[in-house]
Amino acid sequence: MDLAFLKEIPKTHLLVAGEVGIDEYLWGDCRRISPEAPVPVVEVESQSFKLGLAANVAQNLVSLGAKTTLLSIKGADSDGIKLEGMLKEAGISKIECVEDESRPTLRKVRVLAQKQHVVRVDYEKSHPLESKLAKRFVERICDLLPSVDGMIVQDYGKGIWNRETMSFVQHAKAHKKPVFVDPSRISPLELYKDVTLLTPNIAEAETLCGMPNGKSRKVGKDDETLWKMAKRILEVTHCEHSIITCGEWGMISVSKGEGRLNRIPTFAREVFDVTGAGDTVIAVLSLMHVLGSSLSECMQVANAAAGIVVGRIGASCVTQTELEVELERLVKNGLIQFQKPT
Repeated sequence: MDLAFLKEIPKTHLLVAGEVGIDEYLWGDCRRISPEAPVPVVEVESQSFKLGLAANVAQNLVSLGAKTTLLSIKGADSDGIKLEGMLKEAGISKIECVEDESRPTLRKVRVLAQKQHVVRVDYEKSHPLESKLAKRFVERICDLLPSVDGMIVQDYGKGIWNRETMSFVQHAKAHKKPVFVDPSRISPLELYKDVTLLTPNIAEAETLCGMPNGKSRKVGKDDETLWKMAKRILEVTHCEHSIITCGEWGMISVSKGEGRLNRIPTFAREVFDVTGAGDTVIAVLSLMHVLGSSLSECMQVANAAAGIVVGRIGASCVTQTELEVELERLVKNGLIQFQKPT
């Protein structure tokens, strides 16, 4: 197989914009129930910190060797200082965080006992950016776009993305820069008009398309329902590609002007934690797209990368070496194939 694209990754430069935060993990053991309430008592044995949200997307790109610029919002607090230090340590090429005194720096605390999630505590405030901050945020996007190959929008529904902040899309189109979106289920689908592609999971796609929730597992293998949702996303947003990730059922795509649904099966061998899997998918899809790969190849490589990270606990990144080894394994076993270079 030809894995020449891996050598081209260091030549790429992507802009990632969206909410960033700290993922804190408290690891321990649980042997008893609290006498104060019917809840487990976790005896903490260790603590670890990871970059979360859009910062994990940026870290995935860096781990694969791509040049990466990250633009986000943080609070004026001690967690904001800690976050900046973590971002610098991650090797992200350029970091810009607009400070917002009206909200704390995002932090998610996960308590785990015997490697099982017990509870999650979130430090956050979700409200729209004040107009001056929104204007400053959009201006920085427009300033940065000419120097990058494409942009990833990470929308976690925390208030950064609205009509004002998404107004940069027309600027991106004018400069022929693709815009890749990992959408939030609580944002209106119309918000993402004219972007290049969207990558909702099934639950997000159901909500964005106004369909009943709660049947995601069955929908994952229902091509007719997935077709309707993907077509709805195309019609409302006018995007070029509508991709829906389906967990154990892989992912599907429908492209503009296409009369069929394409499905890529999942490659995961063991699933321990799906945290951050969507971050890996959007990072790899975007990277492959700017490298000029076909959509089918973009999806196959993204699925392979996601299959690696879900085998770990917590948000994780895949390295170029890990991805190369996994792709070679999948090709050898006849699970994927790449077009021969012309």
